[in-house]
Amino acid sequence: MRVVLWCNGDAPSTKVIERVGIGGFPLFGVDGGADKARDAGYEVHEVIGDMDSVDTDYWDGSIREISDADSSDLSKALGFVIERGFEEIDVLGVEGGSFGHQLGAIGSMAESPGGSMVRFHHESGVTHRFHPSMGSMEVIIEDGRIFSVFALTTCNRVSISGSKWEIIDESLDFSTRGLSNEGTGDVVRISADGVLAVFLED
Repeated sequence: MRVVLWCNGDAPSTKVIERVGIGGFPLFGVDGGADKARDAGYEVHEVIGDMDSVDTDYWDGSIREISDADSSDLSKALGFVIERGFEEIDVLGVEGGSFGHQLGAIGSMAESPGGSMVRFHHESGVTHRFHPSMGSMEVIIEDGRIFSVFALTTCNRVSISGSKWEIIDESLDFSTRGLSNEGTGDVVRISADGVLAVFLED
């Protein structure tokens, strides 16, 4: 099962919305993201968050309020849809606002439960979450296409093969070690014992 989350950042462009392909999948608004999705003409199934930035009068009856001061609305929403059994989660509206909020969005990848594919859609590409519960990740990356791999948690063993620069069973912390690798037109295989963010540039 697949679900789309619309966050309260800058409104995504038509290009990003078309890349995601919203039609036919349930769309959840992450707090104020529900208003932005509605204003863009999309039907929102439910609103998730602490309801501090959304028109609660409009959404009365479609609210899933989760009051947890220790996590962001996006982390709450990711946890909620993962617990509901959604296996693929596409996230829009994560750009813009303060840089702290953008870093927090990436942080939500690290603290959310495993068991689901999570993709953040940006104007310049897509960030895929790798979680050790996946075992490994395989993706065909075109020759010369730039991608980057960042450790979001401490990893004792990270392997990246099928790319221009390979890593085999190396330790990795959050750093620039995996910045700007290149595809070779083959299958890139990624595995780790921690959480990674894999960014594929458009």
